Amino acid sequence: MSCLPALAQDRELRIVTVELGACGRLEGGRPVGFCFELGNALAREAGLEAENRLVPLARGVEEVATDKADLIIIPPEGGIADLAEDIGPVKAITLAAWARVETPLRDARDLAGKTVAVVRGSRHEREQAGELHFIPFPCKNHELAFKMLMAGRVDAVLGPLEGLAEAARRIGLRRRFLGEPLVVERDFMRVYVSTSVPSPVRDRLRRALNRLIEDGTVARLRDRYPI
Repeated sequence: MSCLPALAQDRELRIVTVELGACGRLEGGRPVGFCFELGNALAREAGLEAENRLVPLARGVEEVATDKADLIIIPPEGGIADLAEDIGPVKAITLAAWARVETPLRDARDLAGKTVAVVRGSRHEREQAGELHFIPFPCKNHELAFKMLMAGRVDAVLGPLEGLAEAARRIGLRRRFLGEPLVVERDFMRVYVSTSVPSPVRDRLRRALNRLIEDGTVARLRDRYPI
């Protein structure tokens, strides 16, 4: 049996970054974002060469599942825990629903029967739809979701609260047009490493993450890119 794949994984880390708001995006023709830059920093700290690509959420999870990628940084999503090892949380996130000011969301019951924009490919947010009885409307990103909200095509937008606020700011949507966001869930953005990556490499990445947390690198990236 050839040992080339294992040797390659000792040197190269195939990272997929979700192309969504502050997680990862093109800015001035180059990729930036919390997850993109943290993934690269992790690879450097662990002594690995990073191959980091921006992909849609569903494709990122699929690539980890099919051994086309080694690492992804996302909240718990789409059975990822069965495909990869969680080596640590890196960012607290608050999942919230946001509607226009004339459609107040006072509690979760107010979402029932409403059409809610969610990120395309998010199984977790589709599960929320089943629990909260709203109709999910898949969108490419939160900026488009807010545009659809203001055009009356959806009743609310669902996503990480800081990321939603940043998306609204980026499209020039004034806060006075929006009601109070409704908190739906609290969780953490986590670093997942495929179980196909050799255990010693996963251990190196876990230690590297701990060092980046201790030296303030993760905190600086959180401050730079609100999610």
